[in-house]
Amino acid sequence: MTVVTTSRKPVPEVRSLSRDLAFSIGGEYVTRGKAGMGDLFSLDETILIVSKSGPLFLIQAFSSGEPLVEIAVKSFNVEERPGVIARGVFVSDRPLYEALKDRIDVVFAGEALPEHRIVFDGTQRKRYTLKVIR
Repeated sequence: MTVVTTSRKPVPEVRSLSRDLAFSIGGEYVTRGKAGMGDLFSLDETILIVSKSGPLFLIQAFSSGEPLVEIAVKSFNVEERPGVIARGVFVSDRPLYEALKDRIDVVFAGEALPEHRIVFDGTQRKRYTLKVIR
């Protein structure tokens, strides 16, 4: 199971994004606290760390302690999800899909999504749309 966590002192929107990302991929959200990178890598093979750096949100993926991909998110919006929940993360960027496909529940959405987007459904009828910088 993939572990999703945050930076050490996350802002509330990072914490909410992390929890819902973990929910969407069937992973486990872990409160970071004072845990170092070694502590995180001992929890699971695949780790996602969500943080905020200036105006950007970052999602860093690690596999077996090695960096896999870093996703810079320019912005995201949350809206009410219509209809049935869709499990997994839907991406419109082929290289991003290729980097994540063997690690988390990810689907290549191709032309169904505008360029450089990530979409996933969270808890409480929330749907996230992330605008990714490539």
